[in-house]
Amino acid sequence: RLYSHNRMSLESKLEDLFDEFGGTGVGGRIADVMARAGVPTNSFSIDGQQPLLTGAGTSQFILSRKGLAAFNKDPPIDNMEDVLRNLNSATTDESGFFASTWSSKLTEVFDKQALLQTELAKATNVTTVFPGDTTADQLKMVTRIMQTAEGRGSKRDIFYVQTTGFDSHSDVDAKLIEKFTLMNSALKAFVDELKVLDLWESTVLVQFSEFGRTLNPNSGGGSDHAWGGNHFMLGGSVRGGQILGQYPSDFEEGDAEGLVLSRGRLIPSYPWDAMWKGIAEWFGVPAAGPEMDEVLPMHKNFPSDKLYDKEDLFDLLG
Repeated sequence: RLYSHNRMSLESKLEDLFDEFGGTGVGGRIADVMARAGVPTNSFSIDGQQPLLTGAGTSQFILSRKGLAAFNKDPPIDNMEDVLRNLNSATTDESGFFASTWSSKLTEVFDKQALLQTELAKATNVTTVFPGDTTADQLKMVTRIMQTAEGRGSKRDIFYVQTTGFDSHSDVDAKLIEKFTLMNSALKAFVDELKVLDLWESTVLVQFSEFGRTLNPNSGGGSDHAWGGNHFMLGGSVRGGQILGQYPSDFEEGDAEGLVLSRGRLIPSYPWDAMWKGIAEWFGVPAAGPEMDEVLPMHKNFPSDKLYDKEDLFDLLG
């Protein structure tokens, strides 16, 4: 399944190749661990339901880049929500697990929807001018949701945004110039607004993609699906100015490390767990023990020099 968008995208979000915690994503498991430790944690997707945010005991809020849609905007009767609440509060001990879970989750949705809508209505003060593209709109919405944390009673938040258009099988140079220009403007506005909100030091943004691209172009001046790639992270407490990992000694097949395949496809030299381990620690997950084993079930398969601790990624002394 290498080079498959759908499969590799899913696996990069789940980080659980052997389904030890089936149906959950790495972000959702972080939220689960924090919630059980008594640290209220919310997860938000600004791009539809996301496997990365799926937890066993926590659930994700799903918004659009324009905000939170009203629940049942045009009900056939005025008191539709009351009717639904009454119907779903009629469960008994004999109702069964499925019925009880469905009813409790529906009631939970009503309550969370109402609370978030109320708090978002207050969080309209965005000082920075954001560009008008999709990515910038998503990041702008994130800054608004961040302002609702106290009203929601949340101590930690996880957000997911997505930008597309990098599957450049032709004219890769022109497309990257366009995409990088938009991305840079969106990120600059996001960072500027976080600084206004005094949230820059407590925020980390992680960029990732399902796989890298071929370094040798195809006949259409594009790049094709590959394997190993690179990613970036930024934040007020991140130890910036570092390039971590293993830089290839050559980009041709037959390199000394044996990392280069045809057309400049590279075998990864570090796992996804490398980045996630340090980030999970920074977020509050204990560095060792059952909690980290849950968040990153595969991390024990790698030697310690292939994993980053929070001290490697973050300036903990400010």
